[in-house]
Amino acid sequence: MYRRVNGKTHLSREIADHIKDLIRRKKLNPGEKLPNEIELAQLFGVSRPTIREAIKTLVSQNIIEIVRGKGTYVSRTPGLQEDPLGLEFLMDENLQLALIEVRLIVEPPVAKLAAERRTPEDIAHIEDILARMEQEIRDGQIGLVPEMEFHRSLAEATRNPVIMRLVPLITDAIRKIYGEAPRTLEEHREALEEHRDILSHIREGHGEKAGQAMKHHLEKSYRRTQRKQWAKTIPHAFPSREETQ
Repeated sequence: MYRRVNGKTHLSREIADHIKDLIRRKKLNPGEKLPNEIELAQLFGVSRPTIREAIKTLVSQNIIEIVRGKGTYVSRTPGLQEDPLGLEFLMDENLQLALIEVRLIVEPPVAKLAAERRTPEDIAHIEDILARMEQEIRDGQIGLVPEMEFHRSLAEATRNPVIMRLVPLITDAIRKIYGEAPRTLEEHREALEEHRDILSHIREGHGEKAGQAMKHHLEKSYRRTQRKQWAKTIPHAFPSREETQ
């Protein structure tokens, strides 16, 4: 599987490219452990510093990860880097609203496709997520983990590999900025009912209705976020959705 390299220059790049190709061809799978540094040097016929440089390149691209004391592994999501859009550096007070506007473009069609392609296993998984969200509310807790898992699970139900990578980019960004606009328990309850409505249409395989339910949820989320901004008297550039209808 591994082959000796014989290039005159850029040996580390050639090794990195070869390992990426092994991952693409599923010769190496997400979560799989790579040989250690000494073994890789022998397999590729190069020095250990060359292997270290190749590993450094792959780690920087989130293709592999180093687990201290255990070894080097293929990343669970090879190539999917944290905050690839650089949203963490956007000092825009309307970033939360901007994210919801993007979601309004992306997620209703995702819900529609999920309704058309879901399996019984998908439905069971989504139901479990909503049960956890409901338990949080009963315990008086407010968190985003189950809700974001709900949206990611819909992406997975589409069986579309691009959607399955695109939606997590959005949900991860939401987690990062959520602390600036925490929900109340009542808002959390509202969101739970909206998610239940989405799931009911997905369960029945009603794609158009699932998409409409997702659109309704995100529009309400937009208004909830907008009210928080008004309450903090933050100037905003986005018109209310009522004003645009």
